[in-house]
Amino acid sequence: MNILYIAHESRMGGANLSLLGMIDHFAKEHNIYVVVPIKEGFLVDELHKRGIPVLYQHSFWWMVAPGANSVATFVKKWIYKILVLYNYICAFRLRKVVRQYAIDMIHTNSSVLNTGGILAAMMHVPHVWHIREFGKEDFEFTDVWGSGRIFRFMQDHSEYIIAISEAVQECYKDKLSASRIRVIYNGVGEENLYQKKWEKGQKDIVQFLISGRISEEKGQEEAIEAVALLVERGFHNLHLSIAGPGDSEMLCKMTKQMQIEEYVSFLGYRTDLPSIRRKMDVELVCSRCEAFGRVTVEAMMSSNPVIGSNSGGTPELIKDGENGYLYCRGNGTDLADKMSRYLNHTGNIQRMGECAYHMTKDRFSSRVNAENIMEIYQELIYNKGRVQKKNESGLCD
Repeated sequence: MNILYIAHESRMGGANLSLLGMIDHFAKEHNIYVVVPIKEGFLVDELHKRGIPVLYQHSFWWMVAPGANSVATFVKKWIYKILVLYNYICAFRLRKVVRQYAIDMIHTNSSVLNTGGILAAMMHVPHVWHIREFGKEDFEFTDVWGSGRIFRFMQDHSEYIIAISEAVQECYKDKLSASRIRVIYNGVGEENLYQKKWEKGQKDIVQFLISGRISEEKGQEEAIEAVALLVERGFHNLHLSIAGPGDSEMLCKMTKQMQIEEYVSFLGYRTDLPSIRRKMDVELVCSRCEAFGRVTVEAMMSSNPVIGSNSGGTPELIKDGENGYLYCRGNGTDLADKMSRYLNHTGNIQRMGECAYHMTKDRFSSRVNAENIMEIYQELIYNKGRVQKKNESGLCD
């Protein structure tokens, strides 16, 4: 099978990590081609390492982040409303790719881009559309065409739409045909699998970790506030490590103002998170609204229980009191309360960590994800073949 993927960005992120996980499995038996919007970046580098053909074609998103104020947002929306029309030209240019490589399947890796849908309609190739974000709830995106028109387009330009969690499916169920949407959880690489051997006795220091891009929606500020509250309550057997790309200057200032510098470390961007997690005990996921929660699964695969916000897809992963705790997002006091349960009873770390490992090690593997997606591909190819044979037989008659 010849598969063409349409990527919406080149930087490192959950969507591209999941895409690479699929490619690693499919490239063993199928021919893979990837269209990228930028000629350099994390995704491009990783594809080159794997020997995957990379095709460049810049397209414009049909969802935009908010501007500095309401006026800026309004202007930005109208500019992109016009720019998105350019995607029809992009799709027209990509027709030669479909012909040259005899593409059997087109797969768009995010809901923010419509070029793949246009191209699939032009070339009469089956199209799968991945929804990896809520849009408004997690990134405050605005639809440049209006949600009604966007959802009609997605409905008309895809055979199947993959939602990465039940929460995402629930969000879109009244906007898209239920028969078109399938829930397939993201796959996480086996490099994250680590079954810990627990030491007996009380831990002197409980090591907490929060990882991900430094930004407001990821909730690093809330984690720091919770640490300050715990220190104020008299807890000193804890340490928080913050890992991820981005500007941490404001967070550093927070720790100084709260006088908790000795309890917080900034690790910056790290490529060795699996090994770092082996030294950690508990992870925090304080995101505004995770569509899936890749970091949550990576933590659990590493035998670390997770304290996560009760929003988005996170409650589908965390079974409260079994493999971690849920807390009320935006409530630093509630987060501190849940962290204190591990500080007061460190035995919970081992019990919940083991539960987390066994729950995730098979269910969320990249292999399972790839197998589920391949079932969709094969179904679409089979159905297309049946239609072609029916048409040919009709012509003969």
